Amino acid sequence: MSNLQSLLCLELDALHSKMYKCKTIHLRYSMLPEHKDFLIRQSVLGVYAEWEGFVKKSVSLYLQEINRERVSFSNLHDYYISYQTDNVAKFKSPKTKLETIAKLSRELFEMYKGPVVFSTAVNTESNANLKVVNSILKKLCLECLATNYESQLNKLLRFRHSIAHGDEGIPVKQKDVDSFTLLVQDLATDLALSINYGFQDKVYLA
Repeated sequence: MSNLQSLLCLELDALHSKMYKCKTIHLRYSMLPEHKDFLIRQSVLGVYAEWEGFVKKSVSLYLQEINRERVSFSNLHDYYISYQTDNVAKFKSPKTKLETIAKLSRELFEMYKGPVVFSTAVNTESNANLKVVNSILKKLCLECLATNYESQLNKLLRFRHSIAHGDEGIPVKQKDVDSFTLLVQDLATDLALSINYGFQDKVYLA
């Protein structure tokens, strides 16, 4: 078992433990019905937070392992060069000042002179739906998550946004929490497999 695989397994074990807590903590103790209803609603926020956190952590672990390989610019797959360049240049934020462009040009030159050290910060745009997650995976030449997850994950996000913004229009039942925790566990397992297979196959190399 590789170091990355071991780390991903640890993250999965931790996620499963947290999912169990999210769906059972309000069942384990005697409490007033309104307190139980409150915890059920809040558990949806916890389920989503753990999913987004797992996406960031697992991709970050993957990039850390690639950094340990000390891969040079000339040996990297074009997509990985683009991924890292975009992290530095931030193409969505136009650069117009000559001083900024000059500084950026120097940073890019220095970055690609030796082994490339990838930024391990992962931007999920605070909206880790299937489109966002698969966009990250595509940029890293990793296998995307199955499209049949999309509607279920969108439902989780819809519930999460509603609760986070104080909208009580969507009732949350135990069956919803059970469904969300199972969904996140399945998604996380598939994501870990995608990352592990990509690392084994060295998809980051030219």
